[in-house]
Amino acid sequence: MMPIWVAPVARYLAAGLATTLALAAVSIAVSVVLGTVLGALRVLPSRAVRLAVRCYVEIWRGLPIIVTLFFIFFVLPVIGLRFDTFVAAAIGLCLWGSANVAEVVRGAVQSVPHGQTDAAAALGFPWGQRMRYVIFPQAVRRALPPLVGLVVNLTQQTSLATVIGVLDLLQASQRSIERLTLSSGATHAIPILAAVLVVYFVICLPLTSLSRRLERSLQRGFSRRTPGGGPG
Repeated sequence: MMPIWVAPVARYLAAGLATTLALAAVSIAVSVVLGTVLGALRVLPSRAVRLAVRCYVEIWRGLPIIVTLFFIFFVLPVIGLRFDTFVAAAIGLCLWGSANVAEVVRGAVQSVPHGQTDAAAALGFPWGQRMRYVIFPQAVRRALPPLVGLVVNLTQQTSLATVIGVLDLLQASQRSIERLTLSSGATHAIPILAAVLVVYFVICLPLTSLSRRLERSLQRGFSRRTPGGGPG
């Protein structure tokens, strides 16, 4: 028979999981859209724009996410900018995620052979059309494996939101352990944390596998196009 403490803890963890999934969904969506735009701006002919975007990328990639979260939640209120815990966590994760996505997009664009850009220019394509019709379609395929890996990483980083009080899956597990300790003297920490581990594993494993398959597919594609290359 199931112990009496399991059902209420499971419901509490489910509420935390819903918050984790919502935070991950918002962070991933904003990071991918904003990061793609920033990555495109990083290859603009304008040096000033490239420099501004590079500063953004270097700052938010260089700072630990937990420092960014503390800054947003505890420092910004000093100047009158207050956010609830969920919004503060989402902003911090989006800053880090968009900076990393921008770097992935920039690398993917710059990995496309320059000869194709030169050929498109010779045909009279302006810069915007060269990017839209020649460079970006190839860059998207090259960017997919690392982007999926970033999605996994961003999903895992949502657990850091617990440090500013977001009731996510990890925070729910910690509070459940504390309540059980106070009420019955038994923490049941091992089964609770094991359940959290399993949930994160189930969420992230398919994405990790997808990233590896996309990477292998991309490598096989490169091998077929390389003279003397095998099928991979």
